This record gives sequence, C-alpha cells and structure tokens, in this order.
Amino acid sequence: MVATTDFLGRLDEETRAELMAQTTRYRLGKGEFVFCVSDPVDTVHFLLSGRIKTCKFTPDGREVILWFGFPGEVFGLIQSPHHKGRMVSVETCEPCEIAKMSSNGFQDFLGSRPKVSQLLVQIVASRLGMLANRLVYFAADDAETRIAKLLVNLDARYHNSGSGSEQPIGLTHQEIADLTGVQRQTATRILGRLAKCGALSMRYRRISIRDHELLSRFTASQR
Repeated sequence: MVATTDFLGRLDEETRAELMAQTTRYRLGKGEFVFCVSDPVDTVHFLLSGRIKTCKFTPDGREVILWFGFPGEVFGLIQSPHHKGRMVSVETCEPCEIAKMSSNGFQDFLGSRPKVSQLLVQIVASRLGMLANRLVYFAADDAETRIAKLLVNLDARYHNSGSGSEQPIGLTHQEIADLTGVQRQTATRILGRLAKCGALSMRYRRISIRDHELLSRFTASQR
C-alpha cells in the first residue's frame, strides 16, 4: 500500500527516475534544519529516507508541530505572501536523505506532465484535509480520543494495516503531545493505558499497533 501523501511512491518508475535525475541529494543528521521561516523559497525537497517535522515557533519560543513528513513526500512548496520567504521551518527528527531541485525546475517538470500536477494537487488537498480534521479534534474530542485518532491516522497513512505489518510509528511522547495539544505527562499516561489494554506496544520510542480494531474503538469521543 502506498500512502496517499507519498508523492514519489505514486509516480511510475520512468517519471520518478526523470525527476530524480534533476535533483541533488544530500544528508542531514538528527535535529538539523532543512530550512527556516523567512528563508528564500527557491528549492523544492523530496524526503528519501528518515523523518522530518514541519513547525513554527510562538513568540515565547514554544514549538508548534504542523506536520510530520515520511519517505516519498515532497515539501517546501509554499511561500508566504508578498515574497517574504518560507512560512514554516522544517527540521529532521532522525538522520535523513533528501533530494532537492530548483522551484523553477520543478515547475517546468510539472508543466509538461499534467498527470503529475494533478497528483500534487491531490496530495496538497489531502494534507489540508488532515490539518482541518486536527482542528476539529481539538474542538470536539478529549485527550484520549485525539491521541487514538492520531495513531489510527498515522497507521492508515504509512502502513498497510491489512497486511499484518507491525512496522512501528516513530514518534516520541513529546511529539505526540505537541500534535494533540496535551501535556507530555498526559500523553505518556494515555499511551500507557492503550498499551496495557493491548491496543499497542511501545519500545525504544517506537509505537507498534497490535490491535487495530481495539484502537479504533478509542476514536469515539468518551465525553
């Protein structure tokens, strides 16, 4: 199963090879920034391996995580109004391999391939839909429900649940807390409760879904 947001994975081999031939590859270690707010918007990036997070910082320095990126995803597409540069920062969560190309070059690539342009629009729309759903979760759901929905959604996006795959979700308790708007201690307590009932297991900051049906039951608000 290819995730809906996996841009590279949804391209045919020939198109993907043509695109990658126009890119430059590089590696970053954990905790390095690919770009920061206000940086020039002159490149588009493709995550080949590892995991990244898209974030912004509040005036008091608190980090707000907007998005996690996994292999195959494209990022760095959007700039702020009035040509003020990047609207967000992107930081690596673990060692990553990334490919980049000029924004103009990517536009030219899309211009001659309408199907790829349509795919990109679908992916951006999917991301916007996920962000909209998160806003609804914040307004309507309790902490346990928000965390359960996050795990279900991540599992659906990046793993083939129907295959019995146990590939873990690589998010820390703090990242889960940031994504769901709860305190880290609350996230740890809820994750522990979900593990105790057999819905998931945790090891070395990796979360494995053990019982998808059971976890899905927690996505119904308990309030």
